[in-house]
Amino acid sequence: MRDTLGRDNLKEVKMSERQHSQPAVVTVENLTTLRRYLEMAPAEQKEASYKYLLHDNVTLELNSGHPIMSELNTLRQTQPQLAGLVAAQLFDNALINADLVHDPRKMVPRINQLIDSLLKSARTTDESSGPVDTSSSG
Repeated sequence: MRDTLGRDNLKEVKMSERQHSQPAVVTVENLTTLRRYLEMAPAEQKEASYKYLLHDNVTLELNSGHPIMSELNTLRQTQPQLAGLVAAQLFDNALINADLVHDPRKMVPRINQLIDSLLKSARTTDESSGPVDTSSSG
């Protein structure tokens, strides 16, 4: 997963021993200090500050017991490109939960790709199972 997300973005990827409800979480050394610094950074320097301060300081902890992680592991074998999009989104979700995303608008194109893939997959599934009866039987 580290190769998929980019080695420059992560210090380490590991399986989490902590029980949490998320498929992935990030940990960062000195997180409180980092957040304070980023809050005080001038607006025009925030993006560069985020990249510099997070570079090689983020550990991504994966929850192997989470259903999304199980499905992602299967998806890696059958649709590696889609699995890469999902992995990147999970990483961004973990960054959002840690309040470490400066501009979430940058992930919108990826989210749109994921939605497109989901809709195409749903359409293919519907077509293969035949017409769906939407009338009530009562």
